[in-house]
Amino acid sequence: MKKYQLIVVGGGPGGYTAAFRAAELGMSVAIIDDNDLGGVCLNWGCIPTKSLLKNAEVFELINDASSFGIEVEKPKIHFEKIIDKTVQARKRLSKGLHFQVRKLGVDFYPGYANFLDQNSVEIDGTIINGETFIIATGSKAKLLNSINSSKKNIMTAKDIFNLKELPKSISIIGAGAIGVEFTYFFNALGSNVTLFEAQETILPNEDIEISQWMQKVLKRKKVDIKTNTKAKEIKDEHVLVCIGVKGNSKGFGLQKIGVAIGNDQHIKVDNNYQTNIKNIYAVGDVVGPPWLAHVSSTEGLYVVNHIANLSPKQIDYNCVPACTYSKPEIGSIGLTERQLDNHGKKYKIAKSFFNANGRAVASGSTDGFIKILVSEDNCILGAHIIGANATEMISEFSLAIRNQLKTQNILDSIHPHPTFSESIFETLMQLK
Repeated sequence: MKKYQLIVVGGGPGGYTAAFRAAELGMSVAIIDDNDLGGVCLNWGCIPTKSLLKNAEVFELINDASSFGIEVEKPKIHFEKIIDKTVQARKRLSKGLHFQVRKLGVDFYPGYANFLDQNSVEIDGTIINGETFIIATGSKAKLLNSINSSKKNIMTAKDIFNLKELPKSISIIGAGAIGVEFTYFFNALGSNVTLFEAQETILPNEDIEISQWMQKVLKRKKVDIKTNTKAKEIKDEHVLVCIGVKGNSKGFGLQKIGVAIGNDQHIKVDNNYQTNIKNIYAVGDVVGPPWLAHVSSTEGLYVVNHIANLSPKQIDYNCVPACTYSKPEIGSIGLTERQLDNHGKKYKIAKSFFNANGRAVASGSTDGFIKILVSEDNCILGAHIIGANATEMISEFSLAIRNQLKTQNILDSIHPHPTFSESIFETLMQLK
C-alpha cells in the first residue's frame, strides 16, 4: 500500500492548489478526482462560462459596429462552434494542470475515492494510505422541489454545454450571479429570456443600487424580469435552474468514518477547516458559502500552510471580492449600504459614473458607476462597481481592505491615465 503525507480528494481549485502547495513544501502528495482536473470551475463553471460570455460580447460588438464607424454584414451564429470553443479552452487548461501535477511529482488517481477508515481510501480497487486528508469535492446544483426535474427541458448550468442549438426562448430561475450571466448570454445571442427571482430584486446579495442598475439594463434589452416570484410550473422550451448549490459530501464514505455533515450536505469544519476527525480537513464549496473558486483556493493554501506549521493568517471573509461577468460587469467587496444601516454604522459615500471617465468615453463603455463606502476614520468598508472591467478593478479594494489601508493610501498612489481604474482615485477625491 502506497503511503502519502497528504491525500487530496477533489481536483478543483481548492484541491489542486492545496496539492501543489504541499508538493512545493516537500510533502508526498496524491490527488484523487472522478473527472478531469479543474473541478466544476474549469470544466463546467468559471472558465467555460466566461468563454460563452465572450462570444456573446463579440456578437453584440459586431452588431454595434456601425457606432464605431464600421459597416459589416449581419453576423450569423454557429451555436455548436460556440460550445466547441468552450470545450477547447477547458481542455487546454486541463492539460496545463496535468503538466503541473507531473512537474511537482504529485500522484494523480482518476476515479472515485471511498474511505475505508480515517487513514486509507480505495480508488477503483487501489488502496492508498494518508497521514492527512483534504476534502475538496465541491458542490452540485440545487433543484426546485416544486418543479419536475426529470423533464428534459429542466437544466442546470452544467447542461448548457450539451445544447446543440440556441433556444428560441428560455426561462431562468434564480437571479444571482450565475442566473444573470446566462441571462446576458442568451439574450445577447437572440433568445427570448424570462428571469425569475424569489426575492424583491435581482442580484439580491449586491448593493441595492447595483441590483437596480442591472435590472434597468436587462429590461432595456427586453429581458422579462419577474421578481418576488416563486416558480412552480413553467412551460417553456428550456428552463435553467440557478438557485444555489449543496455540498458534494455523499457517496465516498465520509459518514461511515464519522465525519460530521451539516445543512445542505456541507461538511462541518472549525476555523482551521479541520473536521471532527483530526487528520481530515475540508475546503471550498463542500464546506459552504461563499461558493467561489478564489475562496476555495485560498482555503486550500491555508490548510496546507497550517499542516506545515507555518502559522498562516486567518482568512478575512469580509474582503472576498465577488464578480458577475455580465455586461456591464459587476465587482463588489465588503459591506453594502443596507448592511451598514442594519448595524447602525456611520459611513460616507463616494460615487461617480463612468460617463465622466475618459477611457470609458473613448471606448464607448460608459454604462455604470463606482460606489465606495468609507468609515468616519477613512477606512474602506465596501466597494461596488458596475461597468466595463469592474471584475478587474475590484482587486484594488481587496488589497486595501485586507491591509486596512486608508483612503489616503490610495490617493497617494498614482493611477495611470486614461484607464477605468483611475475612476477609483477620482471617486475618492470627493472625500477630500
